[in-house]
Amino acid sequence: MKRIIFVFLLSTCLFSNDKIDVNFNNLDLLQLIKITSKTINKNILVSHEIKGKVNFISNEPIYKNELLSILKMALKENGYFLVETNGILKVKSIKKKQISKVKISSLEKRETHVHNLINLDGNKLEKLLTKMIEKKFHKNRKPIVLFESISNSIIIDGKSKDVKDLLAIVKKLDKRKKQIYVKAKIVELDDFLLNDVGFKFGILGAKSYSSGIYTFSSNLNNGNAISFDTSSIGLEIPNLNSSLALGASLNLLNKTYALDIVSEPSLLCLNNKESSIYVGETISIQTGSTTTDGGNTKNVFEREDIGLTLKVKPIVNKNRVLIDIEAILEGIKNNNTTNNNPDTSKKHIKTTAFVNNGESVVLGGLIEKRKEKTVEKVPYASDIPLIGELFKNRYKDSRTKNLIIIITPYIVPEDKDLTFVTQELAKLKKLEDELLENTLINLRKKKNSLKQDKEKQNSREYHEKQLKKFFQS
Repeated sequence: MKRIIFVFLLSTCLFSNDKIDVNFNNLDLLQLIKITSKTINKNILVSHEIKGKVNFISNEPIYKNELLSILKMALKENGYFLVETNGILKVKSIKKKQISKVKISSLEKRETHVHNLINLDGNKLEKLLTKMIEKKFHKNRKPIVLFESISNSIIIDGKSKDVKDLLAIVKKLDKRKKQIYVKAKIVELDDFLLNDVGFKFGILGAKSYSSGIYTFSSNLNNGNAISFDTSSIGLEIPNLNSSLALGASLNLLNKTYALDIVSEPSLLCLNNKESSIYVGETISIQTGSTTTDGGNTKNVFEREDIGLTLKVKPIVNKNRVLIDIEAILEGIKNNNTTNNNPDTSKKHIKTTAFVNNGESVVLGGLIEKRKEKTVEKVPYASDIPLIGELFKNRYKDSRTKNLIIIITPYIVPEDKDLTFVTQELAKLKKLEDELLENTLINLRKKKNSLKQDKEKQNSREYHEKQLKKFFQS
């Protein structure tokens, strides 16, 4: 009876105002469809049985067109929906299969993938991926990246597509890095002895600065191009002949004592990663003293490293290497000081060079000048007063020593290891020795030939003078 009264009251005011008072409790859904059809003056087709109850409580009147929205919500809650075709509204039921498909499509499948890293530091990679996720993904769909240190693995959890994209980035980054074998020679060249070697073998341009080494190397072969069989060397060194000439020159200077090898460190480096080596000792240096209450003096000492520090950072670009070099050479200069503390010396080079694979870069300019006074004596006779000076020979000698650092990077082939490189360098050393031996033989032959030509010239001049004197007399 209440429903009939509600319908009657509603129908009487349908056309009286734009707003209507609507409140109903436990109303049949079909009745709400009928009321809405009359209120909005539209036909609604119901082709099958409609089940469901509706409750609606309003504190104030609503507009007539809002009743249609209430009907749509009520239908959706009970598994129905409205569609409009040719101006007629029709009630349809939502099938269960359609509902399940909507739910599956709205919730994308998530997955978890574990990738074992081989060449990368997982801790750094985790930070990199986290930064990228923060910038690229929305908050409600961010994947999760974690690093597991024991197995050095990256764990990625998220939607399938996101996991796939992140995994592709990880695989591109987790590649084997190129290895570079860096050989260094720290040598001291004596300017006086170097010139002596040059004159001895008829080589000009022998100077102890860095470019002078290349000049000496070139003049060792009389400036001619080196024709030497280098097919046995498997390393792809663009200027192998130049490397051979430089190596042969250094061997010659070392054998004639014009060159003193201070150190020959070598490092196996990874591409774009700094490596360093230190060779030396630690000494105690007094930095102060304190007096105790009993009047005793206590000296304060600090430990200081004395030796060679070499730092290199190579970056490979095809068959060339950009290399950052820092070398520090510290040594003891004098132990006989008033405070019993040794005087130390320090030589420091820091630079960047771009060289070919197997090409040497020579760094110099650290010059040390020494003035020496030498006295040669005849035993006993030189100690006689007044006339003893007649049996002494005094002379002054000024020498210049130049510290030179020679750095040579060798790119390790991707399919090879360090053993291969060291074996090839042993072959290179053998070729250097052969080149030096052949060059010295040629220099001696040329020197003897020049000597003979000079003797012949002197003999001819002598006979010409004798004949001239004879005819003049």
